[in-house]
Amino acid sequence: MKIAVMSVTLKGAQLAARLRDDFGNKVDLYSRARGGLPEPTIPFENLGELVTDIFNKYDGLIFIMATGIVVRVVAPLIKDKRSDPAVVVMDDAGIHAISLLAGHIGGANELTERVAAVVGARPVITTATDVAHLPAPDVLAVKMELAIEPFEDLKSINAAIVAGEKVPFFIDQELAQASRYTRIATEYGIELLDMQQLQEGDCYDAAVVITDKELYLPKLHIYLRPTTLSVGVGCRRDATSSEIMAAINDACHKIGRSLYSIAIVNSSVAKQDEIGLLAAVQQLEIPVKFYTNEQLLEVIEVYRLDVSEFVQEEIGVGNVCEASALLGGRAASLLLPKTVYPKVTVAIAEVKFRWWESDPAMNPD
Repeated sequence: MKIAVMSVTLKGAQLAARLRDDFGNKVDLYSRARGGLPEPTIPFENLGELVTDIFNKYDGLIFIMATGIVVRVVAPLIKDKRSDPAVVVMDDAGIHAISLLAGHIGGANELTERVAAVVGARPVITTATDVAHLPAPDVLAVKMELAIEPFEDLKSINAAIVAGEKVPFFIDQELAQASRYTRIATEYGIELLDMQQLQEGDCYDAAVVITDKELYLPKLHIYLRPTTLSVGVGCRRDATSSEIMAAINDACHKIGRSLYSIAIVNSSVAKQDEIGLLAAVQQLEIPVKFYTNEQLLEVIEVYRLDVSEFVQEEIGVGNVCEASALLGGRAASLLLPKTVYPKVTVAIAEVKFRWWESDPAMNPD
């Protein structure tokens, strides 16, 4: 977590230095105070200009100053709790540390607890589930790196939990990471019930379900979506992002899986400059991997995939979507074989592990 700590007094700057000593080199210090500042501290003149410049460059922002000042400065910059940084406010005497913004998903509540522990402050956390010491699905989603769907129902689910309604958490035991998810949930005092129990409608008023499958649930619910799908895409030169997105969405629907569970999109290097494909991947906000003809051909031969003479003549390899889906999933079989749409072909395999997270080529930083 990359953090910026801002202060306006010398006392606050000294308190900020204590935080940096504990947090390490992932903390940058900024101060408007003058004289005797801890090194290295970056001076600033205008707080509003500074915050506008760095708001989206850090995972967490710690302000050592009056809460009112912070509210006025960050208010115009707030967009969405899924992307806003954690904002914590502390007085320069180190008496209170307040979780102000992005408490769960952004991690402000957890950051507040740590800041308070470092300086001996009292943590002030006001999110209802935390105050009542109740399980929060958005906290679990962050810890498990799961997407929340539909996000707009999260507020209603949390309200039901706080109101004391029956809101159990369920898990799809067919997920490759089911045991890991169960372990993490247990650490947070949350019991995960087998998803099969959802059929007993009288056992819940609302539900939180960890699965990549599309289900019909008549009662209030949200899904926590693991990324389990490797999507292979072939497309014509003039295919638009909307056409590609429509094809991917329909392909997921055909196998009863969620669009939110796509982990990676794959294709041929011949398609790496396709504007429509790149725009679709950007919209999905997931990694994309392009494979050479040699890599695709090897998979085609090993798994005896059907080839298209037209595609073979166009790019030198006769199967893009199936071969690339298998490569992206490090899989031996397909959940959805080649499916043809206007200007687009799609195939889907299952991802067992996120291999690209340790691949320097996929993570140059």
